[in-house]
Amino acid sequence: MLAYSRPILILLAFQVHGFYAVPIPNATCTLPPSSNSSLSLTQGWTPSASGRGTIDIVWSCAVTMFLCSWSVLCLQVPSEKDTRFDILWRRCWLTFLCALGPEFTLQLAMGQWSSARQSVKDFHASGFTEWTMKHAFYANSGGFKLRTPDDFTIPIDAKQLLYLINHNYIAYPTLSVQDIEDKNKVDLLLRLISNAQTIWFCITVVARGAEGLVITGMELTTAAFILCSFGTSFCWWNKGADVAVSVKLETTSTMVQIVKDAGDAAAAPYHRTPLDFISREEWHWSLYWTHWINILRVMHINFAPRALPHDRLENTIWLNITARGAFPAFVVMCLAYTAIFVAAWNAYFPTYAEQIIWRISSLSLIATVVLYFVITAFAWVVCPALHRYFHPKATSRLEVSPQSSSSENKGKPAPIHQLQTPPFKRLKPRSRLSAIAASLRNNSVLKDPLLDVPLKATLPIYVVAFFYCSSRTLILILDMIQLRSLPTSAFDTVNWGAFLPHFS
Repeated sequence: MLAYSRPILILLAFQVHGFYAVPIPNATCTLPPSSNSSLSLTQGWTPSASGRGTIDIVWSCAVTMFLCSWSVLCLQVPSEKDTRFDILWRRCWLTFLCALGPEFTLQLAMGQWSSARQSVKDFHASGFTEWTMKHAFYANSGGFKLRTPDDFTIPIDAKQLLYLINHNYIAYPTLSVQDIEDKNKVDLLLRLISNAQTIWFCITVVARGAEGLVITGMELTTAAFILCSFGTSFCWWNKGADVAVSVKLETTSTMVQIVKDAGDAAAAPYHRTPLDFISREEWHWSLYWTHWINILRVMHINFAPRALPHDRLENTIWLNITARGAFPAFVVMCLAYTAIFVAAWNAYFPTYAEQIIWRISSLSLIATVVLYFVITAFAWVVCPALHRYFHPKATSRLEVSPQSSSSENKGKPAPIHQLQTPPFKRLKPRSRLSAIAASLRNNSVLKDPLLDVPLKATLPIYVVAFFYCSSRTLILILDMIQLRSLPTSAFDTVNWGAFLPHFS
């Protein structure tokens, strides 16, 4: 796996070398007044002929970050129509998303882990005790596809699979753990090697700090990546990587019959497959994400399948983190990730302005994470609770399901080929301002009421997202340009013998 990353990392090293136009090994200069007075000498690009050089720092950080953002990914099962380029493109943009914020990948993994745990409980409650976490992850990644007599072949997740089994549409699939492991392209040994590399990097950084040696900003950023990577690897430990083949499940019931039997629950238009009514669950992050993806869609940037029904499960289906204690753990991990950057508060930077920018960016990261959770709690928990308390009668009227409120649709599911075409009926805005507010609350094509985002959440989150992305970008830039001038101790190697016990 590392062999695939070598050309990219070598190119990165050459770019860094070219950025600092003239390498000046062992050049010295006086530190600015803002830096630590104990660090008296600095030097630019340093070769690695003896000891640790600049390229060693870049290479070590690049390889570790590659492991934390590329190789840790466990993509969903692709469609039969997907080419290798399609799969590579999805991995690349997910890697970019992880590079922008590794907590995004952590949240994705924690949601899938939480859903898999619940799936195991549900299957066991239905009497299928041989269902394991590996089965649940395989199902939620699109490993099973339902084929109906009316020419529908759609991916189904674990919850939809259990629904179809309990309603006698299909039989329980006899797929063993060994069968699932055979489809996995990344074995246990490779995962252990990747984790060993990241653990060794952490040990090195801690040892450097214990000896009083300089830790560069790039190494600190890599350490922050590793924190989220450990959580992601833990959550995806039972998920197969690069699984390319799905299992087809046959049914004698048509899709029209399955939808008709579901009644009012399946009467609304679907977004991915006609079985959305079984497992669809919108929560605050999935609504935010759908809102942002719709903005990209207007710009003709599409990540989801364009044809309906979808022939695969998207990689960014954000499942709710419902496992007990999982969401508080996610909040702590996010705060810990952003807090790591504050550790470089008094670190050396070539100029005082760069040190100030780092301090502002690190504080901004923490502030944006805190504000995100505060705004979300206010918009989705506090405000609805206050509204229910002060307007109980109005709330009871609003709690009528938008999918079944229309009398003309009650008990009459639309034909399967029309489920996606008609938009939801909504009241016509009374003014231009109301129309703008409605478009900000819901920018989906069909104006699905379940995709509404309160303005009290949408507008502040825009600001929070801007400052978060800006802060992350500034930190990454500072990581690179800091290498042009570092204290001499940044190139000293760790004296491991100092950590061994000495006996007199």
